[in-house]
Amino acid sequence: MSYLAVFAVLSLLIVVHEAGHLLAAKLVGLPIDSFSVGLGPRLWSRRWGRVEYVLRALPLGGFVVPAIEESEIRIVPLGRRLVFFLGGPLANLVLTLPLLALLNVLRYGFSLYALFVAPFRQAVAGCWEMLTLVAKAFARPESLSGVVGIVVEGGKAAQSGMILGLTISLTLSLAILNLLPIPVLDGGQIVMGCLEEVFPRLVRLRVPLTVVGMALLAVLMIYLNLRDVLHYLRA
Repeated sequence: MSYLAVFAVLSLLIVVHEAGHLLAAKLVGLPIDSFSVGLGPRLWSRRWGRVEYVLRALPLGGFVVPAIEESEIRIVPLGRRLVFFLGGPLANLVLTLPLLALLNVLRYGFSLYALFVAPFRQAVAGCWEMLTLVAKAFARPESLSGVVGIVVEGGKAAQSGMILGLTISLTLSLAILNLLPIPVLDGGQIVMGCLEEVFPRLVRLRVPLTVVGMALLAVLMIYLNLRDVLHYLRA
């Protein structure tokens, strides 16, 4: 049950991330065609305004589909695009604040400091710690884990009653990892958008770089998950 709880938390945090993109798109007037919760076949859908909201069969996060083509997104002013791509990571970062406040109250009792001051300091410290861990992970690839490893190790933490702390760690991880300058991620989209403003000819490289980024990320995730499975089977 604890493993299912971790899986559910991870999926919910991805939905929060995508909801951040949706809200950011509405804020800057970027048209969105659909917002899906889950993957796979549709179970339910309804259109409110210009956006179709879809519930899908597999509870594996979610995604946002813009109402314009990739080539048209590049025409959108850079500032609006940056807000859109930052919306997801910011949603995860903002979510950490009430979660940290709740954790502080549970640990130390009610106080204005625990509710309104400490969460900001802890969030900044958490982001720095996560950046340090990411740097160490790239220096030592064997320390990386896939979804299987995250769920298993997270399940152990949940069994120890650490589900709230785990949720905070996961949402910070999701925010920081999505800001990495990899073409398929939000950070990569931000970097490419800024570079294209300075060097317009780089636009022609966007699609091949995105495809390469997606392929490398897919290969990495398959490798990490297979390695996790073999590790736990041997254990």
